[in-house]
Amino acid sequence: MATSVLTHDSNNLRKWEYGNGLYQRVLSRYLDRMAAYVKSIAPASVLDAGCGEGYVYRGLRARGVDARWHGVDLSDGAVSYAAARSPEARWSTADLRRIAVPDRHADLVLCSQVLEHIPSPEGVRDELARVSARWLLISVPLEPVFRSICALTVAVGVGQDPGHVNFWTPSRFRTFLRSAGRLVRWERTSVYQIALVERA
Repeated sequence: MATSVLTHDSNNLRKWEYGNGLYQRVLSRYLDRMAAYVKSIAPASVLDAGCGEGYVYRGLRARGVDARWHGVDLSDGAVSYAAARSPEARWSTADLRRIAVPDRHADLVLCSQVLEHIPSPEGVRDELARVSARWLLISVPLEPVFRSICALTVAVGVGQDPGHVNFWTPSRFRTFLRSAGRLVRWERTSVYQIALVERA
């Protein structure tokens, strides 16, 4: 496992490790808001869908979130990296369209900055609703703001193409979530938007 952790690289890892102070403040504020949402519902268990290398988990834990955690991601390398850095949580490889857990597996299903990378994300939304016992906490970039800023940073050579295939305006995002349940709360935070949904 140590070799794969040492050699693992991804856009997500580079994003969280990016040395720009302003961008790190944006991410820190984002994690502050995500932690506030999780604490407000106090789940005993969380399924982190598209967990990547576990940065959101570690950020929320550092902010006082205490729940039984299961992170799943399509990337074996990301899962190995997360497991090596945070062995106290459970990590496994999974396709988000077919997660090998029972219905209502976790009190909260968290999906942080993932759906913008997935073509035809409706199947993922439905699977996340299936494995949630009650809550979904989902975040995506705020469009068209995020896309404009990314284009500028790439043009001047200080950013990377995030590889997004979906561009979520607030109205599109909220409409997309309706079949998953009742939208309890929505907000924007800098360049992201966050939605708390109570499962249908």
